[in-house]
Amino acid sequence: MNVFAKSTSKHLLALVALLLFRTTGIAAEKPIRFSEGLTQLLKNNAKILGSKAQILSFEAIRTEASASDLPTLSFLSYVAPIYEVRGDATRSVDNFSKWGPFLHGELQVVYPVFSFGRIKDAKQAASHAVEGGRFLHESQINKSIFEFKQLYMQCILLNRLRSVLDDANDKMKTILGHAEKLYKKGTGEVQRKDLTRLRLFALELQRFNAEWHASKKTAGLALGHFLGEKESLLVLEQDFPRIQEATRALEQLIAEAHLTNPDLKAVTEGMQARHHQLEMEKGGNLPILFVAGRADMNYTNMRDYQQSTYAFDPFNRNIFAVVFGAKWDLDFGNTKAKIQKAEAELEKMKAMQSEAETGIPLKIAMAMWEIEKQKIQMEIAQNKFKEANKWSLSEMTAYTAGTGNAKDLIEALGAMLMTEKEMAESEFNLCIAAARLAMEIGDQSTLKSWQE
Repeated sequence: MNVFAKSTSKHLLALVALLLFRTTGIAAEKPIRFSEGLTQLLKNNAKILGSKAQILSFEAIRTEASASDLPTLSFLSYVAPIYEVRGDATRSVDNFSKWGPFLHGELQVVYPVFSFGRIKDAKQAASHAVEGGRFLHESQINKSIFEFKQLYMQCILLNRLRSVLDDANDKMKTILGHAEKLYKKGTGEVQRKDLTRLRLFALELQRFNAEWHASKKTAGLALGHFLGEKESLLVLEQDFPRIQEATRALEQLIAEAHLTNPDLKAVTEGMQARHHQLEMEKGGNLPILFVAGRADMNYTNMRDYQQSTYAFDPFNRNIFAVVFGAKWDLDFGNTKAKIQKAEAELEKMKAMQSEAETGIPLKIAMAMWEIEKQKIQMEIAQNKFKEANKWSLSEMTAYTAGTGNAKDLIEALGAMLMTEKEMAESEFNLCIAAARLAMEIGDQSTLKSWQE
């Protein structure tokens, strides 16, 4: 009895620790199918929305870079009070009793014509950053779908476990009732120790039921939170998806991942972005050549217009000019630091690319081998359940007939309970392994499908 109780408790506690289960008894549960939850996930999940916001920040950088080779315009105008002055450069008379407006306007247009490739590299870096952000967003979608699918199927596994416990409770109730009647008759068919063993096993089942209900009080709310809901959710699918029997060759899966895996694509785009950023920073000590136009307009009737070119007139003269120049910001220390930082970021991306090129195929291989392992374990669990069911039926028949003993019956019922639980878990694990393989490959269509 103690060996079985410890083993059963260990397995069920591990299962309870793994799962997040749905709420009952707190509020009315909102029924939801997998496809409906998937729609809400893509619309409301905080992680998906956060990665989408990251794309917007990259797009802002690209917009800024795209505008770097466009003309820049600056305009300044103002009106100021000014007193009257009459005369010319040789003689003037001030009249402080008379005031009027002074109008001033400045317009400057600067167009960069050559930057030694810095503007082009800035645009390329920003464009690759945006593409990398989009692939990271797609990767986050895949991860969130996998987590949602896992959580959804854990709720189904809990329902399966509920049926296992209900079946054990019904059988135990029948057997314990029969044993108590025989014990009261005093015929000796049921001894005190046998009745105690049965009662202890019944209490152990009650403890498992309490653990199940305690865990159940959080799952619906947890699933609702994941989908951006405030209420508890009730899953409508009653069983796990059916997994296809055949698995494609590992080489084929890896080749497909190079075409579809968003993490690999994001690393590639990140490499390009960092490379162009480095080239842009290397040109930090080079000038930017530009063409500029400038207009300076001034007017007031409080001053006399000066006819001479040699007489400076800041009050009634308009100046227009077009120039070709260079802007040269020489800050060798700051530029060197930016280059070093860009080189470090590029080296980090190279390390990430190296990790992805070997790590993702490894994850694909592990997921594929996990599927093969779970298929074998599910078959073994089904065979174990068949044998345990035969054993429990035999012991129940013998015990009710008075030829069996409580110890053998409890061991048989415990074996049947554990093997039925293992069978449900192995089917769950197989579905999770198939979903994980789809995620590692980047097969979003399979992830979104309820049937693998």
